[in-house]
Amino acid sequence: MSAFVMAGAPAQAAASTTTTAGTRYYVDCASGNDSASGLSTSTAWRTLAKVNSVVFKPGDSILFRRGTTCQGVLKPQGSGTATSPIVIGAYGTGARPAIVGGGARAAVFLYNVQGWEIRDLDISNPATRDSSARAGIYVLLEDFGIGKYYKISGVKVHDVPGCDCLQPELENSGGIVFKAAGSKVATGFDGIEITRNIVSGTDNVGIGIVSQWSKRALYPAGTNTFVPNTKVRVTWNLVSDQGGDGILVMNGVDSLTEWNKVDGFGLRASASHAGVVAFNSDRPVMQYNEVTGGAATPPSFAFSVDAGNSNTVYQYNFSHDNDGPFMLFCAFTGSHADGAVVRYNISQNDKDLLLGTFEIPVVANGCDVGIPNVKFYNNVIYSPNANVISGSRGDHTPIQFTNNIFFGRAGNSVIHDSVGIYDNNLYYNVEVPSHHTNPVTADPNFVNPGSGTGLDSILGYRLACGSPAIGAGLAIADNGGRDIFGSQVPASGPNIGAYQGPCVS
Repeated sequence: MSAFVMAGAPAQAAASTTTTAGTRYYVDCASGNDSASGLSTSTAWRTLAKVNSVVFKPGDSILFRRGTTCQGVLKPQGSGTATSPIVIGAYGTGARPAIVGGGARAAVFLYNVQGWEIRDLDISNPATRDSSARAGIYVLLEDFGIGKYYKISGVKVHDVPGCDCLQPELENSGGIVFKAAGSKVATGFDGIEITRNIVSGTDNVGIGIVSQWSKRALYPAGTNTFVPNTKVRVTWNLVSDQGGDGILVMNGVDSLTEWNKVDGFGLRASASHAGVVAFNSDRPVMQYNEVTGGAATPPSFAFSVDAGNSNTVYQYNFSHDNDGPFMLFCAFTGSHADGAVVRYNISQNDKDLLLGTFEIPVVANGCDVGIPNVKFYNNVIYSPNANVISGSRGDHTPIQFTNNIFFGRAGNSVIHDSVGIYDNNLYYNVEVPSHHTNPVTADPNFVNPGSGTGLDSILGYRLACGSPAIGAGLAIADNGGRDIFGSQVPASGPNIGAYQGPCVS
């Protein structure tokens, strides 16, 4: 996880606001006794079966002894509240207590309950990779109504083989999965915080929120009626070696996905996936994320403005060294999307793809349905190995590209986009189509391009003194106020590209 904290970055997530003291239960899977009371470290329970037999109450806590391993499924009963959640955690010293599911549907399974926190565990669900649906942590609400308050923090989830089966109507696999299901009672989530976890070696999705309550005008192919997932925060997680998507939020309203690192995604997939993405969501914000290691086949994308979304924002992200493209704009048949802002992002060494004769550019406007009202400005696309750096299907809704830096390969990259509106962009080693207005064709004079290895090492994309990009940008209304480095964006005469500070001598 990057340690680079920029000006204006959010503070570390606050601790739980538990206000009601409940009963504290202890579990020692090495030397406990299920016939004991479980109320002290010396009278700890021994098995998950004992824990699963108890109906817990608000304010209760279930603490597992560090350095021990529990085999089987943890499926506790009872609900807490936002102010008095039920807490699953650890006691003692040493390594996180481990729960090993052994190939079950989930190692930790919360079913039709709410008001829970899960902390400081090591969760795995090893099995032969046989395309079965499995999860590390699975929170399932089925005809429940609105489930309130869930927090997962400081947890390590790993080794969860499963299917590539993300569609909500299917059984889903993943590291940490929330799902709203059923068909009788409108069901969704209000309050999900997933923070500072490590998720590795899982299939389908690393961290995912999906819903069967999805049908609306933007997503007529959905099911039931639309139920929003509100107060969703996915922050400061490290997600690696993923079979499919890295992080997905579905049905979110004003969701925030920030300060996550995704390293390796789409690695065991039968369909295309993304590193960080929202689906069928309103006003999702995805910022300060690092995405790398995306697979080429099937084509995976660091980011995607996806189907069913309205007013998506991707800002302040760093994508690098993916074997697939940086950004896809994609609404498929049976869906629509409307409005997106992509700004102050840096793409370094992301690839274009050629599948037979079908080309997928580094920035790709394509799928079945065009997306209106998309603004793509003040980004850096550093692609010294790409043939096609930007492109669109010829019949698509145009995207407005302004103040971006496109840095191509020696011998020139190309742009295959006859419908896009390109104004005041800087191009280096790129053939500039004749319909692009006010192009700047020169070396941008980056301080040290190509040197970024994480969000803490992107200073090479600042502009050296003498750069033709300094002060050469067009003013953009509602421009977000600052750049990826924390510099304030000038009201007039901004720089072209993601850096808005003074030149570097």
